[in-house]
Amino acid sequence: MSRRKRKGLPQRLLYYSIILFIVMMGYRVYASWYENYKHSHPQVIDAVTTNYSEEQPLNGILLWDEHLIYATQDGFLTYPSPRPRMVSKGEILAAIDGSAIYAPYPAYFYPALDGQEGNWVYPKLWPDFAPYPEFNDAALIENGTYLQRGEPIGKLVPQPQTLRCIAYLDSSPSLERTLRNKTNPSIKIRTEYEGKERKAEVVAVKSSGPKLKVYLRLPFFPPSLLRSRRFTASVVTDVQKGILVADTAVITKEGKNRVFILQGNSPIPQEVEGFPADEKNFFIEKGVRHGDKLILDAETIKDANERIW
Repeated sequence: MSRRKRKGLPQRLLYYSIILFIVMMGYRVYASWYENYKHSHPQVIDAVTTNYSEEQPLNGILLWDEHLIYATQDGFLTYPSPRPRMVSKGEILAAIDGSAIYAPYPAYFYPALDGQEGNWVYPKLWPDFAPYPEFNDAALIENGTYLQRGEPIGKLVPQPQTLRCIAYLDSSPSLERTLRNKTNPSIKIRTEYEGKERKAEVVAVKSSGPKLKVYLRLPFFPPSLLRSRRFTASVVTDVQKGILVADTAVITKEGKNRVFILQGNSPIPQEVEGFPADEKNFFIEKGVRHGDKLILDAETIKDANERIW
């Protein structure tokens, strides 16, 4: 390498170092200016009253009173319909080799079994927060099956009776408020096959961390539900009026929530009541009125007596 090139290398390194230093200092000056600008020109949002409700899936199990019906003699089973259906007292349920078996009372009759008959009872299913027992959907007893006397031909579910449900739900402020603020608590559920909201009476509730276990009386009992003890629906909480804002507008300290309301050019601290609506929003129930102007990024306000703009 020539002596000229050896002398030029340190000069180029010094030159680039100076350029880098200038760029870094410029960036620091710009960042400091931008932070001061944001601090003195905070973004403001208008508080707008909105309706809020939550919806979550309900996956539960059904409970009903049922009695097994047995073959009165050996022979081949026949019945008029494989579907769960309503029968009146004295109506023919099925026949064994032509010998009729009659309904002893008004009920739903279903010529199918799932193996849980007699075991699927409230005292075994409600305690603790254990997973639901394993179970299968009801299996149809085929028309023409040969049965011995005393074998079950299906089940009777006396009518009228109230269909009951046990389910786990995710706890939330909105749901807990719905359950807590009622003399006779109820929740609204919506099934896919009905498509409309119906009120289910809440008989009992127990909690464990973020989970609730509820015992419900359902407002319907179509015979088709006898096919499985599983039950799926959606739970919709009561509609609440309030202010929905980005969670950056709310500061939480020592268990209290606070926002800054802009009055003139002064940010005024205001305690509010509410709860996180989701990961990015906060629902304010009390403390803010429709039309108030709020500081979007409350963390930028260091002193409540400062003036902005």
